[in-house]
Amino acid sequence: MESKEKLPRSQDVVPPNGQFIPVWVDGTQVDGIPGESILSVLFAVGKRSITKNDHGKVTGAYCGMGVCHCCTVKVNNQHKVKACQTLIEPSMEIDTQSNRLDEGGMA
Repeated sequence: MESKEKLPRSQDVVPPNGQFIPVWVDGTQVDGIPGESILSVLFAVGKRSITKNDHGKVTGAYCGMGVCHCCTVKVNNQHKVKACQTLIEPSMEIDTQSNRLDEGGMA
């Protein structure tokens, strides 16, 4: 949790009772909505480059339903979490800039 700045949500839905869930995306706080997926939060703040794959290429989401593995991100220090299939939780740390191979992980 580095930045005190918040990313604005430009593609939005209205949260129930005005309740937001704070999550961190690449060190910046973002307001999430209860029941929302990580991918939905990323799209709401205009983030389309979702992850760096094992070949070093930056990719975006492809299918959006858990079949293709193109939207895997690092969540709370765990690599390869599917952004489209994972619901946000308070203070969740989402990292779209790292890859397990860059950090010395096994292929």
